[in-house]
Amino acid sequence: MNNTWLEKLFNTKKSVIGMVHLHAMPSDPKFDSSKGLEDVIESARKDIIALQEGGVDGLLFCNEFSIPYTKNVRPITVACFSSVVGQLKSIVKVPFGITCASSSKCTYDIAVATGASFVRTHIHGATAGVYGINDNDPGEIERHRHYVGAANIPVLTAIIPEGTKQIAERPLKEVTKTLAFNVSPDGILVYSTNPGAAIDINQVEVIKSVCDIPVLASNGVKPETAVDILKVADGAIVGTGVKFDGKFYNQVDIDRVKALMKNVIDYREKLNEN
Repeated sequence: MNNTWLEKLFNTKKSVIGMVHLHAMPSDPKFDSSKGLEDVIESARKDIIALQEGGVDGLLFCNEFSIPYTKNVRPITVACFSSVVGQLKSIVKVPFGITCASSSKCTYDIAVATGASFVRTHIHGATAGVYGINDNDPGEIERHRHYVGAANIPVLTAIIPEGTKQIAERPLKEVTKTLAFNVSPDGILVYSTNPGAAIDINQVEVIKSVCDIPVLASNGVKPETAVDILKVADGAIVGTGVKFDGKFYNQVDIDRVKALMKNVIDYREKLNEN
């Protein structure tokens, strides 16, 4: 796998995908029942407009504010998530993806229901972190993907999920090789230790040295760091770094998006000149 599909989907090199963090929904601890699902929709609408007018190449919807996450994602979450995206599709002008926190199967279900162009989800490995032990069954996950008709939807997956540690620690090169051989995702994501923190650029370089799968930075991307990251990575996902005051729970700040994308576009132009 090379960068062809990535560049074709987003019509550019060094693509930037903007996160649409959905507010808490029914069954989530932080859900505001007095405001209802309409508040989730309106908040997402504002972020979509800010990200698109700011110039991002794609969008990624996630039930980010469902914190604390659960492996037991309820049907109401899948239903509400799909409904929110469905009601907002008319204003989406760029390719969009889906990620349902803590559930690869639900991610595929929602992607199929909404007509997503790609997904971000965890499909391999056993790790431990604040949410306990996560043991992904690649064979079962891949079979579910095919079962629901998502076989042709490109998959972006973390080499090591955010804020976790491998249970059976292995060198990054070996993890990459076995992931590429056994599962062959369409893109590999590099995370930092927590939301908004900078990624380790060396990890990107190590991964790229042993496979030709596109590698993207999945967090820690800000206006001032985007170009340095994209000098090594094939793309980036931006979230907290383009919100007002750079804070997780705030809305997207269109001025920060524009500042980030100006730096990225200037860098792309220099690449094209060479």
